[in-house]
Amino acid sequence: MPNNAATQDRPAAPVPLGRRHEPGRSPQRRGWHASRRFYICLGVLVVSGLTMQSVATWLGASFRKEPLPLKRALYRLDKERLAPQYGLDALQPGPLDDETEKNLGTKEYLRWRLVDRTRPRRDAAYRADLFITYHTGQPDMVPHDPHECVQAAGWSLKGERELELEATRPDGTSERIPVSMLEFEPPAGASRIIAGSDGPTLTILYFFYANGRYRTTRNGVRLAVNNLFDRFAYYSKVEVSFSDDAGRPAGPDASIDAGRILLQKLMPILWQDHYQDWERIRAGEAPESS
Repeated sequence: MPNNAATQDRPAAPVPLGRRHEPGRSPQRRGWHASRRFYICLGVLVVSGLTMQSVATWLGASFRKEPLPLKRALYRLDKERLAPQYGLDALQPGPLDDETEKNLGTKEYLRWRLVDRTRPRRDAAYRADLFITYHTGQPDMVPHDPHECVQAAGWSLKGERELELEATRPDGTSERIPVSMLEFEPPAGASRIIAGSDGPTLTILYFFYANGRYRTTRNGVRLAVNNLFDRFAYYSKVEVSFSDDAGRPAGPDASIDAGRILLQKLMPILWQDHYQDWERIRAGEAPESS
């Protein structure tokens, strides 16, 4: 015969945590409530995503940008079109090494050292160091500018200002291009070596050409290439500095005058032979190639 007293004194077996529930409510029903909330939230997210994409398509917006190739690679720039005033210097910079090219973020670039045959060798702007790059097809296109590169080499930023230089398009219309001018002081102890008649500072002129717009800052480029109504995204940087035949850099005034003359020769070539016609692209026409 069972011992009722022993049975009554025995503690009840604990209920597993996963099986506890309030009186009158089944665990299955509570699980259904949790699942229902999950599926409702999921449905709202799906509908919102489809609606946003539909609205974007209706408005012609593009969240994901397509690459826009050049009509012609930069290294194929026709140097004869810069003649007779400009020619290639006998000593040219070598190609970038793999690591530098990787940091640059593109294989599409041009590095030339030009000489202005109309100037004497001792002229502060006799030689032009030209560096052009082109970037497209990257998810986050963050442009490089000379601030970081030159200061990393030990130079100190002395001054910065923005100016406008003018160039004439192949159709005869005039284009005013905003240009950033940076002045750098040389590393300690180097001033006497590089000092020239126009001063010891290194002057660099540069600008960006991004989705048909001219910009001088990183944020300006970001805004240009992330325009929701542009299907493609690209930017190009044009950078130049001047010096005499001995390598002594030109100062601000000589750099501005020489930069104005060089852009008048260079930009029509880039517009006509290399950059896509942005207005045609925006009108829906296919990119050109040569």
